[in-house]
Amino acid sequence: MKRFQTRILPFFLSILMLLPLSGCTSGKKSVYKDTVFLGMDTYITLRLPQGDITDTRMEEIAAGCRDIVADLEGKLSCHDPASEVSALNSNVQLLFDADETFLSVWQTAVQIANLTDGAYDPTLGALTELWNVNGGGPVPPSAAVAEALRHTGIANIHVDGTTVSKDDPQLQLDLGGIAKGYALQSVLSYLSGTEAPYGIVSMGGNIGVYGTKPDATAYKIGIKDPQNTTAVLGYLSIQNGFVSVSGSYERYFVENGKTYHHILDPKTGYPAESGLRSVVVWTQNGAAADTLSTALFVMGLDAGISFYDSGKASFEAIFVTDENEIYLTDGLKASGLFALRADGYRMADCCGTNIVVRKARRTERRYVVSEERIHSCRTENSFHRNPCANR
Repeated sequence: MKRFQTRILPFFLSILMLLPLSGCTSGKKSVYKDTVFLGMDTYITLRLPQGDITDTRMEEIAAGCRDIVADLEGKLSCHDPASEVSALNSNVQLLFDADETFLSVWQTAVQIANLTDGAYDPTLGALTELWNVNGGGPVPPSAAVAEALRHTGIANIHVDGTTVSKDDPQLQLDLGGIAKGYALQSVLSYLSGTEAPYGIVSMGGNIGVYGTKPDATAYKIGIKDPQNTTAVLGYLSIQNGFVSVSGSYERYFVENGKTYHHILDPKTGYPAESGLRSVVVWTQNGAAADTLSTALFVMGLDAGISFYDSGKASFEAIFVTDENEIYLTDGLKASGLFALRADGYRMADCCGTNIVVRKARRTERRYVVSEERIHSCRTENSFHRNPCANR
């Protein structure tokens, strides 16, 4: 018997994460305008302050965002036959005059793949197609998984100037684990130059915030409860940056009583069994947030914390385990930016020793963080080093 989770879930995740965004200025409630459109196989929500912006101008701004996403999707999608990704996937071994967007995304993808020792791998296209999680499976034969796994690996892709080549004609790129984060960063860069001085954008499991609200309060991002996807696990209060969530509950199918989710382990070719339900990453680079949340989920808690401690990348993270324990990286733990709200979870330290065991209170809990502390966590679009960690 088989059932599967459809793609409507990422949209609901986005709306849930956007709901907490509200604020007051001098006692007056801020007015926001939401615009929702489709792009990159998900729903994209813009929440921007209405202010003095006319409806016509707001529609023009939204159209600019749609154009950016559509352009990037046309270049990076493995489903668009006209894209450069599709060209490389169609048994073509050479791609001449590659677009600078593709080259930029690929450079970041390779950098994260190398930093994470392959826990993130943008060459899993053949495996993704084989598993067909979005279509409900079924579980592929082990021989087929092994064969698809043979045709992966970033070492098989070579870039020389604007020429891209691959050693294995059957290797398939899949940039789905980085494209949304890159697109989100591009959209926020565009919005910051418009009449909307601040706002929040949701794209599937990715959230980006920019600008300072008039009351200087943080953006309060609701994180979905992996066990109850209609509820909130907790709130992450941030002034800037990108938040990405990867979880086994997002897309999956069930066959013979076992759940198979969409996050594949590049080393085994099977859905990752890392002991985690979800990982939340906050960093200052949209593409890095997208890829790191996937990589950390594949790594698991111990390897993920060790990677954080190594300082190879600048990020903060929330790990939710199968045992309902929540682990925060040092920067989040010290700053108090995360507030647990769901019952049935316990907070634990990053060394595995429980420091707090309790049910979350139903009453509102607020964490006040100084502006100086928030500034100390900024990295200006870099994902090297970790400025928030107290070491």
